[in-house]
Amino acid sequence: MERKPVVGHVVIKLPKSKDEIQRLIVAELRTFADCESALGIVVTPIVDYADAATWTVSCFHRGESDGYACDRALQRIVPHFQQLYDFVQ
Repeated sequence: MERKPVVGHVVIKLPKSKDEIQRLIVAELRTFADCESALGIVVTPIVDYADAATWTVSCFHRGESDGYACDRALQRIVPHFQQLYDFVQ
């Protein structure tokens, strides 16, 4: 995984496109138990981002994976990736 650059005490997020973020999250999601055959997720920008997140996952396609397991995994993955990556058009 990429390391975040730090300037002073400010963490600089790495800019990523929608497709890049989606690929990274799906790859991570497939490492979780019962999520190995998840097919995809949809990242959408957050227009009024008060808590520094510029994007979120609006939905996912579980494929043959367990939907509940994927939802729980995404609850762990998404906040972490939001700290690492900024959504860029």
